[in-house]
Amino acid sequence: MTPHILDTIASDILGERLMEARRARGLTQQMVAGELGVARTTITAIEKGARRPRAAELVALARLYGRQVGDLVQPARSSREPGFAAQLQPASGARAVADAADIQRFEDFCRWYVELEEMLGAPLPRRYPDPYDISDTNPERAAEEVAESEHNRLGLGDGPIGDLQGILETDVGLRIFALPLANSRVAGMFLFSEDYGGCVAVNANHPEERRRWSMAHEYAHFLTTRFRAEITVLEGYRRVPESQRFADAFARHFLVPGAGLIRRFQAVRRTKNAPLTPADILTLSALYRVSLQAMIWRLEELKMLPAGTWERLQARGFKPAEAQRIVGIPRAECGLTLLPRRYEMLAAQAYERGLLTKGQLAQRLATDRVDAQRRVRDLSEERELSPDGKWRQVPFDLNAALVGTS
Repeated sequence: MTPHILDTIASDILGERLMEARRARGLTQQMVAGELGVARTTITAIEKGARRPRAAELVALARLYGRQVGDLVQPARSSREPGFAAQLQPASGARAVADAADIQRFEDFCRWYVELEEMLGAPLPRRYPDPYDISDTNPERAAEEVAESEHNRLGLGDGPIGDLQGILETDVGLRIFALPLANSRVAGMFLFSEDYGGCVAVNANHPEERRRWSMAHEYAHFLTTRFRAEITVLEGYRRVPESQRFADAFARHFLVPGAGLIRRFQAVRRTKNAPLTPADILTLSALYRVSLQAMIWRLEELKMLPAGTWERLQARGFKPAEAQRIVGIPRAECGLTLLPRRYEMLAAQAYERGLLTKGQLAQRLATDRVDAQRRVRDLSEERELSPDGKWRQVPFDLNAALVGTS
C-alpha cells in the first residue's frame, strides 16, 4: 500500500516549514486562520507539530504561501547502502582510530549534499576516470604514472595546482569536506558510495599544507581502489602499507610535478647567479602550497639538492614559520573550506525557496541560525536567482572604468 504524501514527513518538520513559509509571506497566524476558516490555535498546533494538517488544509496553506505541496513535504532521503561507520571502521582494522561521531558527521554532510541536489534538480556531474590498475607495479613508479595521467586528463600541465578542492569537485565530481576530527592522527577518510559518489573528509585541525596533501592522498585511493573505504592515519615510524605508500607518492607527484619543479628551480638559480638560500626554497614551497620539508625532500629526490638538506637545517635550529614571516612570504592557503561553495549555494537556494527551515539551514551549514542567515545574504550578493529559479552570476560591466570615475 502506497503511503499518503503527508506520511512521508514528520509533523514537527512540516510544521516548521509551514511556519517559515508563512513568515516569508508576511502573514500572521490569525490572518492564515481567517483565510482557512479555522481557529488560530489550529494553526499554532500545526506549526508546533502537535497536529498534522489535513490534505485539503495543506493544499490551501501551500496556495496561500505561494509554495508547492511537494516542496513542503519533501521527504528525507533514504539509502539501501550500509552506513559510513560500517564501511569505514573495518578500514582502520584493530586500531579503531576514527571517532564514531566524526564518521556520522561525515555521512550527514554527504547525505545532505545529495538531498539538496535532488530538491533543486542539480546533481553533481560524475566525471570519473576508470580505476587505474596498479597491480604488480612498484608503488613509486605507479604513483608517478597515475599522477601524470591525471594532470593530462584534467588539463593541469606540470605547474602548481591552484584550487584543488574546486578542481576535484567540479572536474571530477568528489564531495570534499574539512572536518575537525577528534583524533589528531587521522589525516583523512575516503569512501565511495553509489548513492553519494566519491566522498573525502580531511582533518581541519591539521595545517593547511597537510590538509592539501591529505586531499591528494585520498584522491589516490579514489583513482585506484575506490570500492575500498580508507582511513588515513599518520603512522609515525610504523611500517606503512603498500596502498598508503602509493597514495603518499601520488600526492607528491601530483602536487609537485617533477618536470615543472626542475624548470622553475633552474630558472631561480640562473636568475640569482648565486647559491640558493632557504628563502628561495620557501618561495617555491609557497608557490606549490606544500610545506618546506616536503619541498626540500622533493628537490632531494630530484637530485636538485644534496641528500640530508632538511636534517642539516633542523640541526641548525631553522624554523620555517619564523623564516617565512621574516622574508614576508604569506602562509600557504590551500583554499579548503569546511563546506564546498557549491554545497552552500544549494543550501541557500533551498532555504530561499522554502525547502529548508531556518533550523535545517543552520544544521546543514554547521552554524547557528543567525550566522546561517547572514551566510545566505552573503551568497545572495554574489549570485542572484533568474526568473527560471536558477542561480547565476550577478551581471557586471567588464567595460566599466576602474579609475577616473567619481
